[in-house]
Amino acid sequence: MNKLLLKISILSISLLTVMASAAISPALAKIAEAFKGTDPTLIKLVLTLPSLLIIPFSLLGGWLASRMKKKTILLVGLIIYFIGGIGGGFANSITQLLIIRGIFGIGVGLIIPLSISLIADCFEKSERAKMMGLSGSVSHFGGVVFLLLSGWLACINWRYAFGVYGLSLLIILAVIFWLPEIESKKTANKVKTKLPFGVFVCSILGALMMVAFYAAPTNLAMFIENDKMMYKSIKPLFQDKAELQAHLSRGTISQTTVESFKNNEIDISPSAVLTVQEPGKKWRIVDNKKKYVVTRQKEGLVVAQERMGRPGIAGYFLSSMTMVGVVSGIFLALLLRFFGPFCAVVGLTSMAIGYAVLGSAASLFGVFISMIFIGFSSGVLMPLLLLRVAKITPETQRAFAMAVVSVGIYLGQFLSPVILKAATSFPGRDAFRAQFNFLAVSLTLSAVIGVFFAIKTVKTVGFKEYAAGTGPLRH
Repeated sequence: MNKLLLKISILSISLLTVMASAAISPALAKIAEAFKGTDPTLIKLVLTLPSLLIIPFSLLGGWLASRMKKKTILLVGLIIYFIGGIGGGFANSITQLLIIRGIFGIGVGLIIPLSISLIADCFEKSERAKMMGLSGSVSHFGGVVFLLLSGWLACINWRYAFGVYGLSLLIILAVIFWLPEIESKKTANKVKTKLPFGVFVCSILGALMMVAFYAAPTNLAMFIENDKMMYKSIKPLFQDKAELQAHLSRGTISQTTVESFKNNEIDISPSAVLTVQEPGKKWRIVDNKKKYVVTRQKEGLVVAQERMGRPGIAGYFLSSMTMVGVVSGIFLALLLRFFGPFCAVVGLTSMAIGYAVLGSAASLFGVFISMIFIGFSSGVLMPLLLLRVAKITPETQRAFAMAVVSVGIYLGQFLSPVILKAATSFPGRDAFRAQFNFLAVSLTLSAVIGVFFAIKTVKTVGFKEYAAGTGPLRH
């Protein structure tokens, strides 16, 4: 058995797991455009529905692994992954697309438990630890590649974005030719004990964390493509048609237009440029870097700020967010040494800042900055949660405890758009900003609560002891 090829085949599986569902998020805006009139929540389910199927099938995959050959289960999962992945590009209705995405979730669910257990089966001691670290790096790198490629393909056609899942075909071949048959190991009878209550608390926290975090991949493409409505005006922006035509010929705006904008708390320069997009229906006003669209509707004139960019840009921003998460995760030990029990507070505060910036972003630069803060928090909060689970759970129950927490994480991914739909009534210029503002406030409150728990931990365990990991097992 060639050990290098074995390592490549096992690590290649990790490419398909992290951000698997979110890989086509840059195409969401174009999917919404293709299926006009569809509830935005249904569009977001294209991203999150697989998470609902991942939950039971990851548990099924773990159960089957003790009864069947792991290579067989893995190949079945990879084939389902391939069909459900690229199949989304052939859907002719939102219902068909959601069914296909559900099939994709089944494939991911079967793969996930094996991507880690194969490392434990094939490697030992220091080599096992090294492979675990490489697996994490490869999985995040896969997320970056998928998002970048998907964003580029989405600019051509939303159907092409699903082509990124075609990579699984190469991995199927690698598993067939390079991964040996691995017999399941029969476990000896063990004394069954109840999981610590803290594991279920961590599962709930993981769900809430994903509800907040997944607001970025499920909303970003549509948010960037969305024209932000500023206000509605019953009165015209020009005194009469003659004045409108005169200003159109010069490409200028009237004083009436300037006053209308100012009355709605928008500063616009008298030197702004006016152009026609659709005669008698739609006009464009450019003021320095800000662009506005004026549309004639039955109720009057609707003034909106023009979309910030193309949906493909979302792929680049989300991949940047993932890379920042990788970096912050690498330096987690250093962060723990410096912030101790306040490390979670730092993560929550970072995510709160990210969504606050996103809620007020008027340019792509603002969106990019928000992704840095949200990405940093994801690289801190998730490892902290898993470290907590490992600390409070007996060694014999850690695998099952991780599965329980994974259920909460994937359930949170699925429920994210459903729960946040209720937040659209929160203050904000549009539904997207309302959700971002709601998360900013909620995460700020969570950070404040976290401060009190951190202070309590310092008093009972000690700052240095916590940072060094030498405190009591169940603190």
